[in-house]
Amino acid sequence: MFTTVALTLAAVATAEYKNELDFSFESGSHVINAVPSIKSSDLPTTYDLREKGLLTSDLNQHIPVYCGSCWAHSAFSSIGDRLKIQSNGTKRDVIPSIQALINCGHAGTCNGGNSGSANKYVYKNGIPDVTCQQYQAKNMECSDINYCMNCDHDPEVGCSEVKEYPIIKVTEYGQVRGDDNIMAEIYARGPVSAYINAECIEDYSGGINQYDTCNTRTTNHAIQLNGWGVDTDGTEYWIGRNSWGTYWGEHGFFRIVRGGAWDVKSAEWAVPSFDY
Repeated sequence: MFTTVALTLAAVATAEYKNELDFSFESGSHVINAVPSIKSSDLPTTYDLREKGLLTSDLNQHIPVYCGSCWAHSAFSSIGDRLKIQSNGTKRDVIPSIQALINCGHAGTCNGGNSGSANKYVYKNGIPDVTCQQYQAKNMECSDINYCMNCDHDPEVGCSEVKEYPIIKVTEYGQVRGDDNIMAEIYARGPVSAYINAECIEDYSGGINQYDTCNTRTTNHAIQLNGWGVDTDGTEYWIGRNSWGTYWGEHGFFRIVRGGAWDVKSAEWAVPSFDY
């Protein structure tokens, strides 16, 4: 299925924080249904998918070793969540394999990548779930065994490729721009990927981040947006999910000012499908 390729990679870094984004990987779009047409006045003041029990497991991109795969985590946590939303939580969680994407997806590596390119790869090729290839947080060659594998109890037999396995697909993908349109997309179809300067949230431990301690023109990190709300003092905020473990932030999530210093500008979305 795959031609083994050697990966020659160079780390990309900003002065203070490793840049986990690489937009040299082409993303594009394939749109069948445009952004859902929902008037801003028809959107709820608060929308939190955590309260609905419609989000999949939290992830951590930095173990067992540091890997700059935020772009893949934000895209694939969103795809997994959207599958759960489609069934209203009646089907089991399906988590796409981030390691298979790193190995063979041509959308990025542990040195950075593009969430839109991740969606594009799944649209064109499909992707196995995490039971085919567990996250190892490293760049590996692309091969059949590094896409879907099984290991025998006999150490002399070892591990081998699996040739038939369930595939997660994407029927359409694209970008959505503007706060109202992003909110409509989340409300209608589920979480999206967005880009941010990680320096401003690196030490976040709770509350509403004002995004005022970093260069707001810099983007070096991908996160998931999955909701919004209004604080008691009237401050509007986004609800985001990071991929730094549940010991970071508000159990892996964070709130960040909406309509303030952080301008989302554009978010990546995909519509997934899976035969359970």
